[in-house]
Amino acid sequence: MLAEPIARRFNSMRIARRRTRKPSNHRQGRDMSTDKIFDAAREGDIETTRACLAAGADPAALNAYGFTPLQTAAMGSNTTPVERNLAVLRVLLDAGSPLEYAGKDGRTALYLAAEFAPTTDAVQLLIDAGARADISDGHGNHILVNAMMDEVVELLSRVTGKPIPEPPPPEPEPVKMTPAQWRAAKLRIDAVFATLGQAGVVALHDAGYTQADGFSDASEAFLDGGGEAAGLHGVCFYTRQDLNAAKRSSRLSLVFWGAPEGADADMLRVGELIVAAFRDAGFEVRWNQTASQRPELDLRT
Repeated sequence: MLAEPIARRFNSMRIARRRTRKPSNHRQGRDMSTDKIFDAAREGDIETTRACLAAGADPAALNAYGFTPLQTAAMGSNTTPVERNLAVLRVLLDAGSPLEYAGKDGRTALYLAAEFAPTTDAVQLLIDAGARADISDGHGNHILVNAMMDEVVELLSRVTGKPIPEPPPPEPEPVKMTPAQWRAAKLRIDAVFATLGQAGVVALHDAGYTQADGFSDASEAFLDGGGEAAGLHGVCFYTRQDLNAAKRSSRLSLVFWGAPEGADADMLRVGELIVAAFRDAGFEVRWNQTASQRPELDLRT
Protein backbone atom coordinates (compact mmCIF):
# COMPACT_ATOMS: atom_id res chain seq x y z
CA MET A 1 0.00 0.00 0.00
CA LEU A 2 1.32 3.39 -0.93
CA ALA A 3 1.84 5.86 1.88
CA GLU A 4 -0.08 9.13 1.79
CA PRO A 5 2.04 12.24 1.16
CA ILE A 6 3.92 13.34 4.27
CA ALA A 7 3.52 17.04 5.07
CA ARG A 8 6.41 19.15 6.26
CA ARG A 9 6.79 19.42 10.04
CA PHE A 10 5.35 22.94 10.19
CA ASN A 11 2.27 21.90 8.19
CA SER A 12 1.87 18.76 10.29
CA MET A 13 1.53 20.84 13.43
CA ARG A 14 -1.20 22.96 11.82
CA ILE A 15 -2.96 19.87 10.47
CA ALA A 16 -3.07 18.34 13.94
CA ARG A 17 -4.74 21.47 15.29
CA ARG A 18 -7.32 21.41 12.49
CA ARG A 19 -8.11 17.76 13.08
CA THR A 20 -8.74 18.20 16.76
CA ARG A 21 -10.93 21.26 16.41
CA LYS A 22 -14.62 20.48 16.83
CA PRO A 23 -17.23 22.01 14.51
CA SER A 24 -19.71 24.37 16.08
CA ASN A 25 -23.42 24.12 15.33
CA HIS A 26 -24.62 26.99 17.48
CA ARG A 27 -26.71 28.81 14.89
CA GLN A 28 -28.81 30.95 17.20
CA GLY A 29 -27.37 34.41 17.56
CA ARG A 30 -24.33 33.88 15.34
CA ASP A 31 -23.28 36.80 13.18
CA MET A 32 -24.17 37.32 9.54
CA SER A 33 -20.59 36.71 8.41
CA THR A 34 -20.85 33.08 9.47
CA ASP A 35 -24.07 32.61 7.50
CA LYS A 36 -22.54 34.23 4.40
CA ILE A 37 -19.38 32.15 4.42
CA PHE A 38 -21.12 28.97 3.26
CA ASP A 39 -22.42 30.49 0.01
CA ALA A 40 -19.11 32.23 -0.56
CA ALA A 41 -17.18 29.00 -0.05
CA ARG A 42 -19.39 27.04 -2.42
CA GLU A 43 -19.26 29.73 -5.11
CA GLY A 44 -15.48 30.16 -4.94
CA ASP A 45 -15.92 33.76 -3.82
CA ILE A 46 -12.51 34.26 -2.28
CA GLU A 47 -13.02 37.94 -1.48
CA THR A 48 -16.24 37.35 0.48
CA THR A 49 -14.77 34.29 2.20
CA ARG A 50 -11.81 36.34 3.43
CA ALA A 51 -14.11 39.20 4.47
CA CYS A 52 -16.33 36.81 6.44
CA LEU A 53 -13.35 35.34 8.26
CA ALA A 54 -11.97 38.80 9.00
CA ALA A 55 -15.38 39.76 10.43
CA GLY A 56 -15.29 36.81 12.81
CA ALA A 57 -17.02 34.01 10.90
CA ASP A 58 -16.44 30.63 12.53
CA PRO A 59 -14.59 28.36 10.04
CA ALA A 60 -15.77 25.35 12.05
CA ALA A 61 -19.47 26.27 11.99
CA LEU A 62 -22.08 24.01 10.43
CA ASN A 63 -24.74 25.12 7.98
CA ALA A 64 -28.35 23.93 7.99
CA TYR A 65 -27.29 20.72 6.24
CA GLY A 66 -24.54 19.91 8.73
CA PHE A 67 -21.55 20.86 6.54
CA THR A 68 -18.56 23.03 7.41
CA PRO A 69 -17.36 25.80 5.07
CA LEU A 70 -14.54 23.49 3.94
CA GLN A 71 -16.98 20.73 3.03
CA THR A 72 -19.18 23.26 1.26
CA ALA A 73 -16.21 24.48 -0.78
CA ALA A 74 -15.37 20.87 -1.67
CA MET A 75 -18.90 20.36 -2.99
CA GLY A 76 -18.64 23.61 -4.94
CA SER A 77 -15.68 22.28 -6.90
CA ASN A 78 -17.99 21.01 -9.66
CA THR A 79 -19.35 24.47 -10.54
CA THR A 80 -16.52 26.83 -9.58
CA PRO A 81 -13.43 27.77 -11.64
CA VAL A 82 -10.60 25.58 -10.38
CA GLU A 83 -8.25 28.35 -9.25
CA ARG A 84 -10.95 30.14 -7.27
CA ASN A 85 -12.05 26.90 -5.66
CA LEU A 86 -8.48 26.06 -4.67
CA ALA A 87 -7.96 29.55 -3.26
CA VAL A 88 -11.04 29.23 -1.05
CA LEU A 89 -9.99 25.77 0.13
CA ARG A 90 -6.54 27.10 1.09
CA VAL A 91 -8.00 30.07 2.97
CA LEU A 92 -10.40 27.86 4.90
CA LEU A 93 -7.68 25.37 5.77
CA ASP A 94 -5.44 28.17 7.00
CA ALA A 95 -8.34 29.52 9.07
CA GLY A 96 -8.82 26.15 10.77
CA SER A 97 -11.89 24.68 9.09
CA PRO A 98 -11.73 21.02 10.25
CA LEU A 99 -10.01 18.84 7.69
CA GLU A 100 -11.34 15.49 8.88
CA TYR A 101 -14.85 16.43 10.03
CA ALA A 102 -17.22 13.86 8.50
CA GLY A 103 -20.69 14.80 9.73
CA LYS A 104 -23.63 12.44 10.05
CA ASP A 105 -23.17 10.72 6.70
CA GLY A 106 -19.43 10.19 7.11
CA ARG A 107 -18.21 12.33 4.19
CA THR A 108 -15.13 14.45 4.84
CA ALA A 109 -14.10 17.38 2.66
CA LEU A 110 -11.82 15.05 0.69
CA TYR A 111 -14.62 12.53 0.20
CA LEU A 112 -16.89 15.31 -1.09
CA ALA A 113 -14.20 16.71 -3.37
CA ALA A 114 -13.73 13.26 -4.89
CA GLU A 115 -17.48 13.01 -5.38
CA PHE A 116 -17.97 16.44 -6.97
CA ALA A 117 -14.69 17.70 -8.46
CA PRO A 118 -14.29 17.49 -12.26
CA THR A 119 -10.47 17.47 -11.95
CA THR A 120 -7.89 16.18 -9.47
CA ASP A 121 -6.88 19.64 -8.24
CA ALA A 122 -9.09 19.98 -5.16
CA VAL A 123 -8.54 16.34 -4.23
CA GLN A 124 -4.76 16.71 -4.48
CA LEU A 125 -4.80 19.92 -2.44
CA LEU A 126 -6.67 18.25 0.42
CA ILE A 127 -4.42 15.19 0.29
CA ASP A 128 -1.36 17.45 0.42
CA ALA A 129 -2.93 19.18 3.43
CA GLY A 130 -2.91 15.82 5.21
CA ALA A 131 -6.42 14.50 4.62
CA ARG A 132 -6.81 10.77 5.09
CA ALA A 133 -7.56 9.21 1.73
CA ASP A 134 -8.34 5.58 2.60
CA ILE A 135 -11.83 6.34 3.90
CA SER A 136 -15.46 5.29 3.53
CA ASP A 137 -18.69 7.13 4.17
CA GLY A 138 -21.20 6.25 6.87
CA HIS A 139 -22.75 3.58 4.64
CA GLY A 140 -19.47 1.80 3.97
CA ASN A 141 -18.95 3.19 0.45
CA HIS A 142 -15.21 3.61 -0.13
CA ILE A 143 -14.04 6.89 -1.61
CA LEU A 144 -12.86 5.06 -4.75
CA VAL A 145 -16.36 3.77 -5.40
CA ASN A 146 -17.94 7.19 -5.02
CA ALA A 147 -15.40 9.33 -6.92
CA MET A 148 -16.86 10.94 -10.04
CA MET A 149 -14.00 11.30 -12.53
CA ASP A 150 -11.68 8.56 -13.78
CA GLU A 151 -8.57 10.66 -13.12
CA VAL A 152 -9.69 11.21 -9.52
CA VAL A 153 -10.21 7.47 -9.11
CA GLU A 154 -6.72 6.82 -10.49
CA LEU A 155 -5.17 9.36 -8.12
CA LEU A 156 -6.93 7.93 -5.09
CA SER A 157 -6.00 4.41 -6.13
CA ARG A 158 -2.32 5.40 -6.21
CA VAL A 159 -2.52 7.19 -2.86
CA THR A 160 -4.46 4.50 -1.00
CA GLY A 161 -2.98 1.46 -2.69
CA LYS A 162 -6.49 0.20 -3.35
CA PRO A 163 -7.33 -1.29 -6.76
CA ILE A 164 -9.62 0.61 -9.09
CA PRO A 165 -13.09 -0.93 -8.71
CA GLU A 166 -14.39 -3.07 -11.54
CA PRO A 167 -17.25 -1.41 -13.42
CA PRO A 168 -20.64 -2.78 -12.43
CA PRO A 169 -22.17 -5.32 -14.79
CA PRO A 170 -24.64 -3.87 -17.27
CA GLU A 171 -28.25 -3.70 -16.20
CA PRO A 172 -30.21 -6.66 -17.57
CA GLU A 173 -32.76 -5.81 -20.21
CA PRO A 174 -36.25 -5.44 -18.70
CA VAL A 175 -38.57 -8.30 -19.55
CA LYS A 176 -42.28 -8.01 -18.85
CA MET A 177 -43.67 -10.87 -16.76
CA THR A 178 -46.84 -12.74 -17.56
CA PRO A 179 -49.35 -13.23 -14.71
CA ALA A 180 -48.35 -16.90 -14.53
CA GLN A 181 -44.66 -16.01 -14.27
CA TRP A 182 -45.34 -13.59 -11.41
CA ARG A 183 -47.43 -16.19 -9.55
CA ALA A 184 -44.61 -18.71 -9.87
CA ALA A 185 -42.02 -16.18 -8.70
CA LYS A 186 -44.18 -15.17 -5.74
CA LEU A 187 -44.41 -18.78 -4.59
CA ARG A 188 -40.61 -18.98 -4.57
CA ILE A 189 -40.40 -15.66 -2.69
CA ASP A 190 -42.96 -17.02 -0.20
CA ALA A 191 -40.64 -19.89 0.61
CA VAL A 192 -37.68 -17.58 1.20
CA PHE A 193 -39.78 -15.23 3.32
CA ALA A 194 -40.78 -18.22 5.46
CA THR A 195 -37.10 -19.07 5.93
CA LEU A 196 -36.33 -15.48 6.89
CA GLY A 197 -39.20 -15.50 9.38
CA GLN A 198 -37.69 -18.53 11.08
CA ALA A 199 -34.39 -16.63 11.24
CA GLY A 200 -35.98 -13.64 13.03
CA VAL A 201 -36.58 -11.36 10.04
CA VAL A 202 -40.12 -10.07 9.50
CA ALA A 203 -40.78 -10.45 5.75
CA LEU A 204 -43.80 -8.88 4.04
CA HIS A 205 -45.24 -8.98 0.54
CA ASP A 206 -46.75 -5.85 -1.04
CA ALA A 207 -46.24 -3.71 2.09
CA GLY A 208 -47.83 -0.35 1.37
CA TYR A 209 -47.51 1.65 -1.82
CA THR A 210 -44.35 3.61 -0.96
CA GLN A 211 -41.34 2.77 1.20
CA ALA A 212 -42.71 4.99 3.96
CA ASP A 213 -45.95 2.99 3.92
CA GLY A 214 -43.98 -0.23 3.89
CA PHE A 215 -41.84 0.74 6.86
CA SER A 216 -45.00 1.61 8.78
CA ASP A 217 -46.49 -1.82 8.04
CA ALA A 218 -43.22 -3.60 8.77
CA SER A 219 -42.73 -1.75 12.05
CA GLU A 220 -46.21 -2.72 13.14
CA ALA A 221 -45.58 -6.36 12.24
CA PHE A 222 -42.22 -6.27 14.03
CA LEU A 223 -43.81 -4.98 17.24
CA ASP A 224 -46.85 -7.26 16.96
CA GLY A 225 -44.45 -10.18 16.68
CA GLY A 226 -42.82 -9.28 19.97
CA GLY A 227 -39.87 -7.29 18.65
CA GLU A 228 -36.37 -7.95 19.90
CA ALA A 229 -37.67 -9.63 23.05
CA ALA A 230 -39.12 -12.34 20.81
CA GLY A 231 -35.88 -12.76 18.88
CA LEU A 232 -36.78 -10.55 15.92
CA HIS A 233 -33.84 -8.57 14.56
CA GLY A 234 -34.78 -7.24 11.13
CA VAL A 235 -37.38 -6.66 8.43
CA CYS A 236 -37.58 -7.26 4.70
CA PHE A 237 -40.35 -6.22 2.32
CA TYR A 238 -41.26 -4.88 -1.07
CA THR A 239 -43.89 -2.25 -1.85
CA ARG A 240 -46.68 -2.01 -4.40
CA GLN A 241 -44.42 0.30 -6.43
CA ASP A 242 -41.73 -2.39 -6.36
CA LEU A 243 -44.27 -5.04 -7.35
CA ASN A 244 -45.50 -3.02 -10.32
CA ALA A 245 -41.92 -2.38 -11.45
CA ALA A 246 -41.10 -6.09 -11.11
CA LYS A 247 -44.00 -7.09 -13.34
CA ARG A 248 -42.65 -4.71 -16.00
CA SER A 249 -38.98 -5.71 -15.70
CA SER A 250 -38.66 -9.14 -14.00
CA ARG A 251 -36.53 -7.46 -11.31
CA LEU A 252 -37.75 -6.97 -7.74
CA SER A 253 -36.05 -4.57 -5.31
CA LEU A 254 -36.22 -5.38 -1.60
CA VAL A 255 -36.23 -3.01 1.36
CA PHE A 256 -34.50 -4.15 4.55
CA TRP A 257 -33.69 -2.88 8.03
CA GLY A 258 -31.68 -4.20 10.97
CA ALA A 259 -32.55 -3.81 14.65
CA PRO A 260 -32.14 -2.11 16.98
CA GLU A 261 -31.59 1.25 15.23
CA GLY A 262 -30.61 0.54 11.65
CA ALA A 263 -26.89 1.06 12.30
CA ASP A 264 -24.62 0.10 9.41
CA ALA A 265 -23.38 -3.09 11.09
CA ASP A 266 -26.96 -4.22 11.75
CA MET A 267 -28.06 -3.29 8.23
CA LEU A 268 -25.23 -5.29 6.71
CA ARG A 269 -25.92 -8.26 8.98
CA VAL A 270 -29.58 -8.41 7.95
CA GLY A 271 -28.84 -7.59 4.30
CA GLU A 272 -26.33 -10.43 4.05
CA LEU A 273 -28.80 -12.83 5.67
CA ILE A 274 -31.53 -11.86 3.19
CA VAL A 275 -29.30 -12.07 0.13
CA ALA A 276 -27.87 -15.43 1.21
CA ALA A 277 -31.38 -16.85 1.69
CA PHE A 278 -32.46 -15.82 -1.80
CA ARG A 279 -29.26 -17.07 -3.41
CA ASP A 280 -29.65 -20.39 -1.61
CA ALA A 281 -33.12 -20.59 -3.18
CA GLY A 282 -31.64 -20.15 -6.66
CA PHE A 283 -32.27 -16.44 -7.21
CA GLU A 284 -29.66 -14.21 -8.82
CA VAL A 285 -29.27 -11.16 -6.55
CA ARG A 286 -27.56 -7.87 -7.38
CA TRP A 287 -26.24 -6.14 -4.25
CA ASN A 288 -23.05 -4.23 -3.46
CA GLN A 289 -23.01 -5.25 0.23
CA THR A 290 -23.68 -1.76 1.56
CA ALA A 291 -26.53 -0.42 3.67
CA SER A 292 -27.30 2.23 1.06
CA GLN A 293 -28.26 -0.13 -1.79
CA ARG A 294 -31.34 -2.32 -1.99
CA PRO A 295 -30.86 -5.95 -3.06
CA GLU A 296 -32.46 -6.66 -6.44
CA LEU A 297 -33.82 -10.08 -7.38
CA ASP A 298 -33.76 -11.35 -10.95
CA LEU A 299 -37.10 -13.15 -11.13
CA ARG A 300 -36.14 -14.97 -14.33
CA THR A 301 -33.58 -17.15 -12.51
